[in-house]
Amino acid sequence: MSESWRENKNSTTLEAKFLFENYTALRDFLDDVASITEDANLYPNISFGRDFASLIIYAAGDNLSADEYKLAEDIQRVYKK
Repeated sequence: MSESWRENKNSTTLEAKFLFENYTALRDFLDDVASITEDANLYPNISFGRDFASLIIYAAGDNLSADEYKLAEDIQRVYKK
């Protein structure tokens, strides 16, 4: 798991905050995240401001699944591009 993500086992979530140099970069990231989440059929909670995005991926069941970890990895990959 990337250093951007932290796992909160009590509430079975993965959480991350991503910082951006400008709003255009943030918007491009959010567009990429939208495509990834639609393909995965998993939808994290997303909040954002002018230069940041915070994401929370909730476990669909009692524990985080491989699909939820993969979603976090895919989101991390588009952040690094």
